[in-house]
Amino acid sequence: MTDVQHDFNTYNRKCYIMHFLVVMFGISAWIGINAIYIQMPVLINTSPEGWTLPSYLVLIIQAANIGPLLYATLKHFQCKINEPWWILCLLFFGTCAMGLLTFFYSEKTVLGGTEYSLALFILTFFNALVGCFSSVLFMPYLYNFNKSYLVTYFIGEGLSGVLPSIVALIQGIEDNTNCRTSNTTDTFGVSLKFLPNDYFLLIFIILFLSLIAFIILEYSSFVRNMKTLLNPTNSVPNEIEINVDVQNLKRSCSNENSGESSFSTTTATTTKNNNNNNNNNNNNNVTLTRQMQNHLFLLLAICCFFGNGVFPSIQSYSCLPYGNVAYKLSITLAQLVNPLVCLLAFWFLITDIKIINYLSIICLIIGGYVIYLALMSPVPPLRETTFGIVLVVVSWTLLMGFISYLKLTIVSVFRNTMFSRMLFIAGAIMQIGSASGSIFSFIIINLTNYFQMHDSCELDEL
Repeated sequence: MTDVQHDFNTYNRKCYIMHFLVVMFGISAWIGINAIYIQMPVLINTSPEGWTLPSYLVLIIQAANIGPLLYATLKHFQCKINEPWWILCLLFFGTCAMGLLTFFYSEKTVLGGTEYSLALFILTFFNALVGCFSSVLFMPYLYNFNKSYLVTYFIGEGLSGVLPSIVALIQGIEDNTNCRTSNTTDTFGVSLKFLPNDYFLLIFIILFLSLIAFIILEYSSFVRNMKTLLNPTNSVPNEIEINVDVQNLKRSCSNENSGESSFSTTTATTTKNNNNNNNNNNNNNVTLTRQMQNHLFLLLAICCFFGNGVFPSIQSYSCLPYGNVAYKLSITLAQLVNPLVCLLAFWFLITDIKIINYLSIICLIIGGYVIYLALMSPVPPLRETTFGIVLVVVSWTLLMGFISYLKLTIVSVFRNTMFSRMLFIAGAIMQIGSASGSIFSFIIINLTNYFQMHDSCELDEL
């Protein structure tokens, strides 16, 4: 009995290590892009693009979707692809790009007589490739693991936005009462506890640990032994009773048993659970008319058009007139609220079309307000009041939270239909909407006079 308990505890510790490795792997998905975007209020101070910098970066991030498009093309023509090798290369280049940002985030390049943050653009593109590839490479890679590790991966992916937000809050959010975009690099307020190079260095360390975690997951004999535990081809220690103790060990690590188990009791239980799940899925299936489908597709496209394209591009115009405090808090809290919304959707997910329409109206009202503030830049209403600062921060936080929740609910409705093709169409519409929004916002910001920054870029002290 003592030996069995010892093996039980040993296996439990190994499970915790596995979950930690998968969490670190999940963090790598979007931490690079989230970190760059959260640092935007600081980068604007040294960028020659000034307030237009977000529109450039949003466009570059969307351009990184060319990577998954190339991958899908190779898969379509049945080219032999080594997915783990692709993931390893992506993480390597993403980690190197973040490391180079530590030194070159403020470098300027003259093109056609105009200065651009070319180094920042290129390094952002390589970080965006990691995120864009994550949905087509990272999640399928985890199919070789127990089902419980997919949930662990999503926890890590959520932390990819939380961790940079926490670091940015520690960095400091005190307003330096200006938004200087001079050519000198010494344009940071003394309120910052550390400069962007230190910030990117810390993100680089996290990404490097994620790279090491993936290498362990893919090449470690420890992980291979964990993945093949209870496989019929493996021998089971004599000290453990096969029909009782070994199954208990496995249940301690996961709520669901692996489909590869050879025990008759496990197979019977799994079959029964699958039948129950199928019945539940059939009960949850919904029937959508063509009109309802088109309506939801249109809402999804609009959400992505604005949520992933327009709003991130105009946020500087909407917030910076209220000061760096408003801008940094609005970006940081929006990143923090996203995983909270996903957690809320896990427990409380709406599929009623009427409620979805009400959520859309709420997003329309708040979105209209922040667009109005951006159009009124550089002198929006309530600019010199504390209430105005609080209102703009709360508006942006609620807006991004409602948009994230709305997208989740719409996708969930399509997931509960009888046709799996709906999710593919929804994914394509989301990508088209996001890309269209980024192109539209780039044109409207950089080629028209609808959005204007302060002439001297010196905000009055609040």
